[in-house]
Amino acid sequence: MSVRHPTEGGDEQAHGEPGEHDDHELTGWRYWLYTTDHKVIGIIYLWHALFAFALGGLAALIFRTDLAASPDMVYLSLLGYNALVSVHALTMIFFVILPLQGAFFNYMLPLFLGVDEMAWPRMNALGAWGISAGLIVLYTPFFTNFLGLSGVPTAAGWFQYPPLNTMMNSFGQDAGIIGVAILAITSTGSAANFFVTILNERDPEMGWFDLPPFVWFTVFTVILALYSIPWVLDAWSMVWLERNLGMSFFNARAGGDPLLYQWIFWTFGHPEVYVLVLPGMGIAAEVISRFSERPLYGYKPLIASMAVITVASVSVWGHHMFATGLAASRYAFMVFSMAIFLGFGVYIYSMVATMWKGRIHLTTPMLFSIAVVVGLIYSGMDGAFLGQPATDIQFHSTYFIVGHFHFTIVTVGLFGLLAGVYYWYPRMTGRMYDTRLAKFHAFATIVGMFGLFFTMGLLGDGNAPGADGVIMMRRYATYTYAPQLQLAHILATGFALFAGVGQVAFFANLLWSLRSGDEVDDPWDDLFSGQDMPSPEWDGFPYWPPTPGSIPGTGDESGGIAHDGGAGDESGGVAHDGGTAEETGGDD
Repeated sequence: MSVRHPTEGGDEQAHGEPGEHDDHELTGWRYWLYTTDHKVIGIIYLWHALFAFALGGLAALIFRTDLAASPDMVYLSLLGYNALVSVHALTMIFFVILPLQGAFFNYMLPLFLGVDEMAWPRMNALGAWGISAGLIVLYTPFFTNFLGLSGVPTAAGWFQYPPLNTMMNSFGQDAGIIGVAILAITSTGSAANFFVTILNERDPEMGWFDLPPFVWFTVFTVILALYSIPWVLDAWSMVWLERNLGMSFFNARAGGDPLLYQWIFWTFGHPEVYVLVLPGMGIAAEVISRFSERPLYGYKPLIASMAVITVASVSVWGHHMFATGLAASRYAFMVFSMAIFLGFGVYIYSMVATMWKGRIHLTTPMLFSIAVVVGLIYSGMDGAFLGQPATDIQFHSTYFIVGHFHFTIVTVGLFGLLAGVYYWYPRMTGRMYDTRLAKFHAFATIVGMFGLFFTMGLLGDGNAPGADGVIMMRRYATYTYAPQLQLAHILATGFALFAGVGQVAFFANLLWSLRSGDEVDDPWDDLFSGQDMPSPEWDGFPYWPPTPGSIPGTGDESGGIAHDGGAGDESGGVAHDGGTAEETGGDD
């Protein structure tokens, strides 16, 4: 595995001596196990996330294929189907998106802030290995079940609602709770570490409004994480105590209240959605600005809008519970839910305005970032229905919710992180990937995922092909009540398989590039030649944020679209997605 040494790449260290890490003298597995270097830890986070991505994606393809094969269960039992769906969800939410965010927080924040290390390096390392421990505990029941030593893994969904999570007398159920709890505890420490690093360790000359967008989005993310994660630890700790020590919190037969669980869980669950999507949005903002060759439009209003979203997101958990009978209080949650659209509207406007009249380089990071904006628009339209009590009650128990949730988490959160992988992977490894394979991955993933989730939405509103108005119910393991839904499930599975092929190309490309990719320092240097668009993780310090008045050539001149990462119509060269510029014989 190629990992750039922390002192390589010409990084200017603002505090302490460059490469001041005791673990640099270690070699082999000890180097990885004992490291406190933020860059190495970022690499560990990255490969953990990608490995979990492969596991979670494989689980999804298995149960999605099962749905397409027949209305009756063909390959999986009902319990086996529920177990795969549950583990897939827990994996993607807790062990893919969160660690992938952590990879960029760890590696990039010190570079963005002009520091040599995180505030608490050992806590940083603990966060990395918390991913390993939690993932092992979560997946152990698969192996013990195969050996006949235990029941199936957790099968109560990612929300783990009682009485499902209290009635299932299985080691796998406890393993799911403990596995996520391990990650949650270490992630809380990591979030505090990131926040303190930004607050106290950044370059003395860097004021709050000098921070790049990615850092601001990180600030709001960790604030929400520190608020929300303790709630899920509370809820699942009480479930574990109820299951194993005979206590009663949610068991109605013993005087508990299942509705109490929903109040606690969704106090975590809705802010967690924004924990999952804000870093991807922040990366997309960085990428769109860089690859449009324009400063971010409306920097301060954008930051203010994210503050509005952060505050509002902790006030809307009740809209997940409209169907439980909240009486008049539901309208307060409705108002807060609608307020969030103001913040997202500012973000969408800022991204579109940044691209307007810019020279748009359609590199792989840019393709995923544009998809983030499109996904946010579609997800927001869905969210408008679900924020209203009348329409939410109609959709609440249908596949429409499943489609909306995936649109939000995947096309906004995960797509932004994939943009970050392609933008920063050369910075993290010193190797350039194959750009044609990367664009195939982008095409397959964007088309496949959008098609899959859109079809899920159609299954939930009765408009799926061949459905004749019949609705696919949410949390059903089969659809024997409506065999005519099979055509739509076949279509959805086709999109999923196409996206799966793209992920195979993705993994093959990254692994190939580790040994055979071109060695690079800044693969975008030729692309931005002659443009004054500083970005501290590439250009170092001193750093001043680009503004329209400080960048030559960002006025009202007409721009162009460079389809292979090349410049617009005023350039004499074409840069192939970060490669070396090739002369085209154009006019100078």
